[in-house]
Formats: sequence, C-alpha cells, structure tokens
Amino acid sequence: MSLEVKVVAASNVPNPETFGKCDPYASVEFQGIKKKTEVIKGDLNPKWDQTLTFPLAGQGVSSSDELNITVFDWERVGRNRQLGTAKLPLAEFAKGGHKEKTLPLLDGNGREIQAATIQLVIKCEPPPDAAGGGGAAGGAGAGGGQVVQVVGDEEEEEDEEDEGLEEGVAGAGAVAGAKGKKKKKKKARSKNRPSLSKKPLDQQIRVKVVQARQLSGANLQPVVRVSVMNQMKQTRIKKSTTSPWWDEAFFFNFHVPPTELIDEIVDFSVYNARTLRSDALIGSFKCDVGLIYDEPQHALVNKWVLLSDPEDASLGARGYLKISACVLGPGDVSPNMAAEQNDEDEDIESNLLRPAGVQLRPATFTLRLYQAEDIPRMDSAFLEGVKKVFRIGEEQKELVDPYFVFGFAGKEVKSKIMYANDHPDFYQDMRVGLQFPSMCERIKLQIRDWDRLNNDDVVGTMYLPVSQISSSGDQGFLPSFGPCYINLYGSTREYSDLPGEYEDLNLGKGEGVAYRGRALIELTTTLGELPEVPVEDMPGDDKLRVQKFMRRRKYRVHAAFLNASMISPAHADAPIEFEVSIGNYGNKLDENVPPSPSTTQPTNAVFDGCYYYFLPWASTKPCVVVDSSWEDISWRLESLNVLLSIIDTMSANLERIHIGMKAKLPVPEQAQLLISLLDRLISDCDTELSTPKDGKHVSNELDKLMATNRASQLATIKEQASTLRENATDLQEALAEVENLMAMVQNIAHEPQNSMPDVVLWMLSGQKRIAYYRIPAYELLYCDDSRKRGKHCGQLMTLSLKYPCVKDKDRKSELPVLLRVKLWLGLQTQESAWHKMQTEGELAVYAETYENQVNILGTWTNKGPTMTRPKWSDSEGRLELNKEDFNPPPGWNWEKDWYISPEMSMLYDKDAGHKNYLEDAYECQSRNLPGSTWGPASRPWTDVKGDPCSDKSAFPLPSGWKWDDDWQIDLNRAVDEEGYEYCVEATVGGYGPTEKTYHLCRRRRWVRPRSFVKSAVTAKKQQELQKKKSTEGWEYAPLFNMKFHAQERTMDLVRRRRWHRKMVSSGEGGACFFNLQNEQKEADKELKDLAALAAPRMFLTFDTAHKYQLRAYIYQARDVIAADDSGLSDPFARVSFITHSMSTETMKKTLSPTWDQTLIFGEIEIFGDPKALEASAPEAYIELFDHDTFGKPEFMGRTKAQVMVKLDPADARTAVLQWYPISRLSQDGGELLAAFELIKLAGKDMPFLPPKRGDLYIVPNGIRPVMQRTGIEALCWGVRNMKRYQLAAVTSPSVRLECGGNVLDSQVIKDTRRNPNFPQNLLFFDVMLPKEELYMPPMNIRVKDHRQFGRKPTVGVHILKSLEQFRIEAPSELDATRVELPAAEVTTAMGVSGVGPAGQKPPGGPQNNKGGGPAPDPTLQSLTTADVVVDIPPEEGEKDKKKSKGQGKQSRGCYSKTVLEDRFRTLVFRRSAALWSPRVCEDDKRCVDLTASCRNEAKIQGCRKG
Repeated sequence: MSLEVKVVAASNVPNPETFGKCDPYASVEFQGIKKKTEVIKGDLNPKWDQTLTFPLAGQGVSSSDELNITVFDWERVGRNRQLGTAKLPLAEFAKGGHKEKTLPLLDGNGREIQAATIQLVIKCEPPPDAAGGGGAAGGAGAGGGQVVQVVGDEEEEEDEEDEGLEEGVAGAGAVAGAKGKKKKKKKARSKNRPSLSKKPLDQQIRVKVVQARQLSGANLQPVVRVSVMNQMKQTRIKKSTTSPWWDEAFFFNFHVPPTELIDEIVDFSVYNARTLRSDALIGSFKCDVGLIYDEPQHALVNKWVLLSDPEDASLGARGYLKISACVLGPGDVSPNMAAEQNDEDEDIESNLLRPAGVQLRPATFTLRLYQAEDIPRMDSAFLEGVKKVFRIGEEQKELVDPYFVFGFAGKEVKSKIMYANDHPDFYQDMRVGLQFPSMCERIKLQIRDWDRLNNDDVVGTMYLPVSQISSSGDQGFLPSFGPCYINLYGSTREYSDLPGEYEDLNLGKGEGVAYRGRALIELTTTLGELPEVPVEDMPGDDKLRVQKFMRRRKYRVHAAFLNASMISPAHADAPIEFEVSIGNYGNKLDENVPPSPSTTQPTNAVFDGCYYYFLPWASTKPCVVVDSSWEDISWRLESLNVLLSIIDTMSANLERIHIGMKAKLPVPEQAQLLISLLDRLISDCDTELSTPKDGKHVSNELDKLMATNRASQLATIKEQASTLRENATDLQEALAEVENLMAMVQNIAHEPQNSMPDVVLWMLSGQKRIAYYRIPAYELLYCDDSRKRGKHCGQLMTLSLKYPCVKDKDRKSELPVLLRVKLWLGLQTQESAWHKMQTEGELAVYAETYENQVNILGTWTNKGPTMTRPKWSDSEGRLELNKEDFNPPPGWNWEKDWYISPEMSMLYDKDAGHKNYLEDAYECQSRNLPGSTWGPASRPWTDVKGDPCSDKSAFPLPSGWKWDDDWQIDLNRAVDEEGYEYCVEATVGGYGPTEKTYHLCRRRRWVRPRSFVKSAVTAKKQQELQKKKSTEGWEYAPLFNMKFHAQERTMDLVRRRRWHRKMVSSGEGGACFFNLQNEQKEADKELKDLAALAAPRMFLTFDTAHKYQLRAYIYQARDVIAADDSGLSDPFARVSFITHSMSTETMKKTLSPTWDQTLIFGEIEIFGDPKALEASAPEAYIELFDHDTFGKPEFMGRTKAQVMVKLDPADARTAVLQWYPISRLSQDGGELLAAFELIKLAGKDMPFLPPKRGDLYIVPNGIRPVMQRTGIEALCWGVRNMKRYQLAAVTSPSVRLECGGNVLDSQVIKDTRRNPNFPQNLLFFDVMLPKEELYMPPMNIRVKDHRQFGRKPTVGVHILKSLEQFRIEAPSELDATRVELPAAEVTTAMGVSGVGPAGQKPPGGPQNNKGGGPAPDPTLQSLTTADVVVDIPPEEGEKDKKKSKGQGKQSRGCYSKTVLEDRFRTLVFRRSAALWSPRVCEDDKRCVDLTASCRNEAKIQGCRKG
C-alpha cells in the first residue's frame, strides 16, 4: 500500500536568472522522505508528468499528515535556489482516494506568487486495517457511560422516551459492550439471571469507596455514607477538598434469602461534614443489589458513579464517586478491588454509571498549539555523519521529528509532524470532546518524536490539573489557560543510541531530572457542543495575536558553593564538579547549547577521616553564573510567594501551639498563642498581591480570574479568622478551624502558569551525571519587597542531592553529596542585590588557563606528535587559551599578573584524613627461562600499579606518624603459602596463586600499619602544604583524559598546571564575567562558538578561617528498624558535620540502643563571620547503620539536627537533648536522642572534657537525663493468634522485656495448644530511669519461641514508645494498712510480694517478723501501688467471701486497673518514714487476689483511695 503523487506541471514559476531562464525541478516531502522530479532545462512552465511513490508501511495516512512541495532552480555550481513552496493536507485521503489538485506557489514569506501554480494528482491506497489518523478519538467518541435506572416503582413501566434519549447518548459514545443501550429494568435483567434460592443464606456485600472528584461546593469536608438494608457505614472525614481520596473498604453481612437481597437498595451518599443542616447532602447515587450481582464476578470494580440530587435530578452532576462493590455468597471468592491512582490513560467517562434522567452537558476543550522550543535530539546522527563526510546534502538537520499530543479522559489528539525541527511552529487548533463536568482531573500534554521504523519516542510529558485552572464554586469559572508556555521535564537531554535507564521519566512518572523543552499553548472550554474536526490549522490573525506573549527579558542565576561534603566513596575516584542550569541554559553536556560559566572547577575529593569524602575548597569558594532569557511573569510568582509565606507562618505558629500543649502550658498561655496566630493571619490576609503592570507584563484571562478568586478567598479567610478570634471557647475546636483556614490558603497557593523553568543542580564526574536537585524558580526569585521574595533567594541552603529514579521504591538510600550553597535568581538589572548579599567574603574573578606538556624520551616539552592538546587550553583541552589573548571585559581591569594556582586537592597526601593507614609494597621477582631459578626483578620493589618504590627497609615514615607493627606478608589474598602470586608478564597482569612452568614473574605484598600522632604536627603539615604551593604546581597523568595527581610516576606521560589572573571591577554596570575573543581564530566558527568556555572562574574568597570544636552528645535511640533476621539490629551512629565525620560504638542486638557517648570533633575550620554562623549554623547529619560481621553495614535511617553555637567557651548555656525523627526514604526509622554544641576556639580555656568510660567519652552531667530509681511491673497473661514462623508453629514462647538496658525474661509456656497462658504473670524491674518523661526509654517486648537444639528465634517484636500513661507518682506518706500475710503465701499466690523478681523474697530481711508481713527495708522505705476493685459475678463473689472468712483476716495485694488493662505500671521509689507494704483497699469488700481474678475471668473496675 502506498501514496502516489504525480507531479504534472507547474506554470509561471519565478525566474531568478539574470540571463536566460531557470532550470526547475520539484521536490516532494512526505513523513520526512524527500523525492525529486527530473530537471527541466530553461522552462518557466515545466511539465514533468512524473509519479513519485511513498510506501505507507502498513500505517496509512493520518489526518495530520501533509505533503510539502518545493520547486527549485537547479544550479551546476552552488546551492539550488528555491522558487516556491506549497503544502497539501492529506486529511481527506485518510480513507483513500484519487484526486487532482492545483496549488498556488508561495514565496519564502508565505505569500502567494502571482499566477504561479503547480498541478498534482494524488492517489492513496491505505492498508485494509488502517484507521483514520490523527486524533479522531477527540471527536464524537466523547463522553457517555452506562445509564442506570433509579430504582423504584417506575421501573415496572417501559419508558419509550428514555429509549430515544439513549440513542442520543450512544451517539456521543458509551462504554464498550453497552454502547447506545440502557441497562434493562429489573424484570428484564432477571430474565437472564439464574434462579436464586429463597432460603436464608450467609451473604456479604463488600464495598470499597476509593475517591471522589468535582464535588459541588467549596471548602468542603466530605464524608461518604454507604447504606444497605438498614446498615450504614461511614468513611473518614477529609478536610478542605473537593477531590478526596479514601480507599476504605466496608463489609455488610446478611442472613437473608438471595431473592430478597437482590432487590435491596445500595445508597452512596456524600455529605459535607462542616454543616449539620438538612442541605449537608452533596449528592447521592442509588442502585439495587441486582445491578452489582449481574456484573461479571458479581462485582463492579473501580467504577465511577455520578452523584445527583435525589430530589431534583435536573440539577445535573453534583460530583463523581469511584467505588468497587461485590456480592459474595457461600464459597465465593472476592475479585481484586485494588485502587489505582493514575488513570489518565483510562477512558473514565465511558466507565461511568449514572442515574437515568441525569444529563451531562457536552463540552469541548480547544487547545491552541502555537510553537515549541528546546526539544532535545532524539535520533541517531549516523546518516548525517556520512552525508557530511561525502558532502551530500545542503545543510545539517535537527535530529528530532516532533509532534504534540493533547489527551484528556483517555482520548488523544495528535498534531502534525514537524520533520527535522527542534523548534517547530505548529499553529494548530486541537479539540477533545467531553461530558461536563468531567471526573478526570488532569490534562495530558505531551511531545513525541516520530520514528519511521520503531515506536514513537516520548520527549516529555506534563499533566495540567483541571482544579488549578478552573473553579467550581458559586463564582467559579470554566477551565482556561494561557497563552502561556509549559515546561516539560524527564530524563537527561544527552542522546544515546542505547535505551535510557530513566526513559519512563519522560512519561510523567516520578520527578523529572532535566528540562526537556517547552511549548506555547492556550486552552479554552466551550459548553454545549462536541468537536466536529479534531485538528485544523490556525487562522493567520491568531499567529500575530500571540506574539506579545513571547517577549523575553534577561535573567541571571548566581550560585556560590560553600561546602561539598558527605561524598560517597563510590564517586571519589574521579574529579567532581557541579553544574547549575535553568531551562537549557547552563547545560554543559548538550552539544546544541553554547557553553557558559555554569560549572565549578573539577576537584578531586579528599577523605574526611571516617567514611565520606569532601571537596577541599578551603578559602576560595567557587561561584557560577548562568544567563538566560524568559518571559517576565514576576507578578505571578511574587503573588505565589506571598501565599506560601502565609502558609509557612501559620505552620510555624501552629507548631508552637502544639509544643505548648505537649509541654502542658497553662491554658491562658495556650490561648494567647492562638490569638497571636489569628492576629498574624488577619494581618497577612491584608497583604496586597502583585498585579501585572501595563507595558511591562502581559496577562491573560486566567490571571484575571485567579486574582478575583484569590481576593475573595482571602476576604473569607479573614472574616472567619476574625469570628474565630472573638468566639473561640475550646482550644481543640479552634485548632481544627485554624487547620481548615490553612487548607483554604493552600487551595489558592498554586500557580499553573509558571512558565519559568526550575533551577537544576547536577553533580558531574567527568562526562557522567551522578545526582541532581530541582528547585522551583519562584523560591529563588528576587524582589525588592522581602514579603514577595523567594524564601531561599540568596539564603544559605543545605541540599541533599538525589540519584535519578523512576519510582520512589527504587530510590537509593545512600546520600551522594551534601551541598551548602547560596542561590539567587533575578533580572540582570537587579544583579547588584546579589553582590550586596555577599558580606562575608570578597567576590573575586579570575582568568584561567592551563599550561600543557608531554614527556618525550624523558624530556618535558610542549611540542611533538603526542601533544594532543594546545600549549595553553581550558581544563578539558577543547579550546586554545593563550595568556596573551585574554582582554578584560568593559568595566574590569587586571589587578595582578598571571600566577600559578595549583588545585587544592593536589596538596593533600594519600593518607589525608586517615588516623590509621596501611602502607604496602610489592616484592617482585622474575626469571629469564621457564623453570629456572627466581631472582630479583628489574624493579625489585613496586606499588600496586607497578611503579617503583622504596625498599621496605628504607620505606619513609611521614612526619606526624608512627609505626604500629613490623612489616608482614599479606596472606589474606589469593596467594601461595609464601605469599607469592604469579603471572607471565608483570606489565600485563593476570596474577594467580599457583606457580606454572611458563610463569616468568611473581610478587608478594608486604604491609605495615601506621597511625597518626596527635595534632602536635599540625603546624608542620601546614608548612608542608605552603611549601608545596610555592613549587611549580604540575599535575601528572598517563594521558590527558585520565585523573591527574600531584606526585610524578613512572607511567606519567603528560602534565599540566593551572594559571590564574585576578580581575577587579572598575565601576558599576560591568558584567562580572567575560568571553574570550581570539582574533586569530575569529573565522573558525566552532572555536567562536566555544569562546564562552574561556569565561573566567569566579570565587568567593575569605581572608581568615575560624576554628571550632563540635561536641556531639549521642545518648540513645528508640524504635529503630530491625535489620537482622532475628528481628533486632546491631546499630551504630555516624555523625557528619561539614567536612568531618565520626562513628559511635556498636550496640549489640537491640532496637533501642543507649550509646551514652560524646563524639568530639577537633579543629574544624569554618570560613565566614562567626555572627552569621551563629544565626544560621550548619546542620549535623546523623546516620544509623546496622553492623554486619561480613559485608557492608546496612543503612537504617538518617536525621539532621540543629547545632547550638557558642562563640565564647565561657558561655553558660547548656545543650539540651532532643528527639530527632529518623527516616529511611519514606519509612519511619525511629527517633534519636542527641544534642550538639559548636564551640569557637577563641584562645580561652575550653569547657572540661566529659568523663570517660574506657576510651570513650560519655554524655556529661547537666546534659544527660537526671535518673531516679523506678519500679516497673508487667503482667504477661499469655499469647494469642501467633502466626507460624519459618513454617513452624509457635508452641513454646516466652517474653523478654527490655527497658533502659535492663532485661527480664518470663517463664516459658510449655505448650500453647494446651494452655496459651504464662504460668507466672508478674515481672518486675528495679531500674534507674530518667526523671523527665521526655527522655524516658521505650519498653521493648520480644516474643521468643523455644525450639529443639537450643534454637530461640524471635517471632514477634513490639515497642512501647512511652510509659507515661502507666506512671503512678508515689505519695509523701503511705496511708495503707499494714498487711498481715505470710510471705510464703504471697509468693505462691502473687509470684511476688509487691516488689522484686518473681519467686524471690521481698527486700528487707527475715520473713517471719511480727504480724507475718515483711520487715522494713533499710534502703527502700516506701513503695506505692494503686488500688484495684475486681468486679466478679455474684456467685463467684459469695465463694470468695466464704473462703476469706474461713482463712481468717487476710487481705490480698491490690493492683491498679491500669496494670490489668495495659499490663504495665511504673512505680516511682521515694524515701518515707512509713513501712514498706502493699496497700489494702478498704473501700470495697470485693477485692480478690490477682490470680483468682484471672482464673475467674473477672471484669475489672478501678478505684483510687484518697
């Protein structure tokens, strides 16, 4: 099947020749394929009569395809000149056809050439199964759905009018299998239904309420009630939303005949929980159970139902509800009713159930597609390279064939394909039909790349929320957007012939990591009609109307990098640099983007002494700048910043109130905090939002509608806040109202027309992108009014970069790098504000070039065949940069001459940051003939790379280090018994542990450990660094594209060194960077394009560094993640602060480790003003790991903590321990109790060091919690419903309780199948615990199963985070009656006489004292318990009374209701003159012994005496 184009003739073609006539020929292009006719010499009315055939490849012609015809004048020498063009849309040939066409020829400006035409004959034969193209789905197939008759008596009658109505609905498109047909009445359905039983059966109706959309009203608190046969279930209440998500399931159980159940009504009603009036009903949907039963598997799965007003169906849709429901009888299996959140590709309008008589209005979305830009390369350049070599073709093409896709509710419309164009001008109107209001929430906007052979590739996708571009309130408006640019994000822009790992990001899944282009669009909504033509070209007048929305202004992004730390060891092998980009400006690796000074200098990472690496920027902090041009939408972003500022202020004030409530402040103080919050909110609501200025900004219709809506909402919020301030009586209710007000602000705090792309930071290693961070532009945008300025503009931020990933579950928990950076975005005319912010250091600008040399026969030179770089070049050798070619830009002057500036990372030794280091040297031997005797090799001693080194006996010991042991042979490798490994040739490698006859080389490794002496040699180290700085500054490497190092090695063949020259500004207005202008190379276009690479480096330089000492008080953690198979962990903490890190000791087998350790970071150099550091101190990052004997420690979570800064060591303030939440990605990882102090070393006496426990410092007094002696009682009844563990039943469990490092085990249940209760119930702790509840450790409960061969696996773990609810404070004196009970009987009956472990004697001496009670304890004077009354059945009570009379006057110990119900009680020990004894409840005679109450299954009541 093919498309045949017969080029018949042309008439009156223009004649560009001065002498004679032109030689015309025609070129026809279809889907990127070009074919030409023959050349007609010297004729202005050529006749070709030539047929050009284009294969259709089985796909047919789409409605968006077109023919591009161009008539050229053929030239023997030079380029062929264009005479005229014509375009022919092929929509009418989508189903085939044969027609003659005469088209006018147009000139280069699109104007018709007088009387010039071309005649064509088009014949199209589509494949038999080829459908019409383009986006026909957007036409008549819009909307519809199944019509469900509202049940009632009217069902018994046939309604002919409804049948006619249904035919109309079918014309609009209905669900597959039921298109154009209404659900039959119950009687009609019952004909096809199998006979049902009339006997009562156990049946169940399962209903899942998933979500709702487009609920009618504003500021709703929706709740769903489901009713079936007088049973009603209700979902949770969702606050301030019209699109709630529930995903809640309900079960309705019945014992009725199926014939009765099938006729019952299922009622789904959505209410507004804010009101209790009769009009609280938003909408409802009713159907009979038979409708559900008649579906496949007797279930409706993920169906949308239309909510309507049950009293007046003419009001139309009141919203949409997504539900699943199924009817289950005996033996039936429930279908999968899992909910899916992403349903953009689902035709959800056809998946709709709606009551009969409720009509949806037809509507049309019209998308005006103007143009697109910055589309990345998507195709291979192989053919282009061949054409370039053989000089075939006229000009190089852009390697992308884009077209646009507009989708909504499962329908898609496609634009025409723009072949070989990365900045296409579409100018088309695209239409999609829908039923209004639609429950679909997002509009899909996508750019794809057309591919002839494979499936089309997705360039980028954006989903536009309908709720953000419309309003459903009383003063609402229809969806509207633009004209405005939309930005697309996805995977990185760099092209690869291999499939990308993150291509799914281009589909809109996950967070896009890079800018992928943008498109200028406009969206309008028309009610009452469906589209007739899905795609058509735009009128010419509209092309001119949109020009004003394309006006650009120059913006500039500034970034100053202060620290790069916590670099993963996996990325420390190659130089690291950071890139800042906005849109495609600043993208270093994109070939189509002019280079710019957007990256830091490549720097080698240095070890920090524990685990991580950092970049040694020292006193010269790198700065970058990126110039860009965007539309001026500052008024939109400034208004958004005002609203976000209101939300941040409310959140902070709410947090203060919650902290006050937790601290149990007096009610008047809490009320004052609430009043302050409301006063601030009322004041903030009066803040004037920015408006567009005439002549400066260009607004559209949506801007005006949103401004009106925001003003109305803020006025409502102010009014409600004022009312709440005057009338609030209950704090909890008032806080709920404040949260509702904050939700109202959040509903208007969005800006859908944000056409300024995000700022993206990338970590690069060589030509590979490692990690990224995206920051919205509005957070960095500068404004003179601080209230409208981005919250991070010019502020110091700590950013944790992220690895690219498609799904959150695939995200790596490892931190690639931690950056401390300042960012600023603003107009170039506002740049002076950035410079004024840099008060701590001097912003210095340096010209930079590298001197390159090669080694030829032992001589270093800059000439020769191996010199692959210019003598003077940039760091990558791409551009020649002679020192003489640098000229300072206008407004700048040279301050100094050129000087050598060695890379800082080159000045660090290989052992930098290590406290212990292992030196190694290889002893090498060789032999000349196979099988002969081994002897010393030509290089008897080498390093691991084969370079010669010193003999082990003469191995140098660096200053400041000491040897820990003598040289030893390393036998922990694949070697023989003497430590040798063998190979044929040492330079080739391939060593093995077994000697063969043909082996000619062998070696063995000698190792010797050394350790760093205390920092007595710090001054020497500094002197050595300074000495190295004054040397020649060469960096060496085997090749230019390999990693450079400071010390010359044998294999090094190239070297380089860096030169800098400082510039200073001579006045205002001069740009702080410049581009090199090499006059001699001006004619070379490629070098001219690369000239921006010569932009000088920018640094923020500091004169002095201040030294600090960090003390990290790591006390304990609770509820950490169980990382081992036993259900426990071996946790240790790693603390990182700027360029240093340290680790705590490892605690074995616990989920609540108590380290009680102080980590002291010695001298930390921090540049900048100490006052500024105190105001915004760096955060300490703490990571928890599970130690494993083999393998890498397992990551358990991370948290960050604030550091208290002391500029004076004599500062009397004390750090306070706080709980910090630990998280592992989205998983909760427990809490850490810690505090941090950063003390400035000011030459004064430092605070005393904390006490030591062995070699470790502990947390000192004053910071550690105050401890008190505490008793904890635990009652362990038994186990229930224990699941199998390792395929075996749990039959012999015991319980282990752990609190504050104290462990207590219960007795073992012999066989749970006979008796699942513990033989002894009471466990008692006598421990030292913190006095303050804030520091109270958790109670860890572990259940272990005792199995054969001594195995005791942990089968269950539970953690009680707080014991506050079980705490009972001891009174000053005991007012209880002395107990006269023999100790032996108490031990037997109770298991313990008030205190002490089960089965032991009470503390305090002999048992047979006077009265039979225990003797006073000289160390423990008083112990309080609470009273308990056990309410038992009357007959059991009589038995116990008789038993008590028969035994004489004996009282049982009384225990609190809290103990029995919650199974725990915390008793505080205090000194008192009273005797120690259990208390007796004299208020109620029904007190019985604890064991008896358990045995009789007594019902518990509580009473307290006094």
